[in-house]
Amino acid sequence: MVQLKNYREVGIFDLLSAPLNPIGAFDAESFKVDVRALINKKSNFIAVDLTGIDFLYSDAYNALMLFQKELATTGGVIGILTNNKIIIDGLHRAGLDKKVKLFTTEAALMDFSTHSTAIKDDVEIPLDESIRGAVSMNQVNSNNVSSEEKKPHKRATGRFTKSFNAITKEDSSKVTSGMQTPFLDDTSSSHLLLWIMIILFVAGALIAYFVLK
Repeated sequence: MVQLKNYREVGIFDLLSAPLNPIGAFDAESFKVDVRALINKKSNFIAVDLTGIDFLYSDAYNALMLFQKELATTGGVIGILTNNKIIIDGLHRAGLDKKVKLFTTEAALMDFSTHSTAIKDDVEIPLDESIRGAVSMNQVNSNNVSSEEKKPHKRATGRFTKSFNAITKEDSSKVTSGMQTPFLDDTSSSHLLLWIMIILFVAGALIAYFVLK
C-alpha cells in the first residue's frame, strides 16, 4: 500500500497537496494514485489543495468527476481548495461546480466539517417496518377524516325528492277528497244498499203473508 505523506487532516477532510509534473502542471495520474490510496484507507471526505495552480487540463477534470461519482455512492465528498477564478470557471464549464465542494479557505473546510458532523449526530432512529406501516396508515386515516369533516353536508335533491315536493304543493282540496278521507266517498252507496235490503225484506214478507193465507 502506498504510504502517503502529501496530505493532512483538516476537519473531516483528508486534504491532499496538488501533485505536480516536471513542468509544474497538475499531475492527474499521480492525483488518481493518491486518491485511490486514501479511498483504500476508508477515507470518505477527500479534498485537494489547488492553491498556486492556475490551470487544469481535461484529464484533471475527468479524474475529479470519476472520484466524485465513486464517493457519492457512499455519501462521500470530493473537495477543492482554490480561489482561482480560471479554475472555478473551468469547473463550472465541466459541470463539476455543483457536484464537488468548492472552498476558498481552510476555514471554510473546517466550517463545512463542523456543520456536517452536527448533521450526522442528529440521527433518526429507524422504525420497525410493521410500526412504520401502522404509523403511515394512521396518518392516512387521520388525513381522510379531516378532509371529510371539512366537506359541507349536501342534501340529495334527486328525482324522488322533486316528486315529493311536487305532491306537497298540490291543491289541498284535491288531496282531501282522495287519500286523506277515503271513507267519506262510500257514505251514499252504503245508504242505498241499506234501503234496498229493507225493500226486499218487506216485499218478501208480503209475499209470504199472501201465500200462507
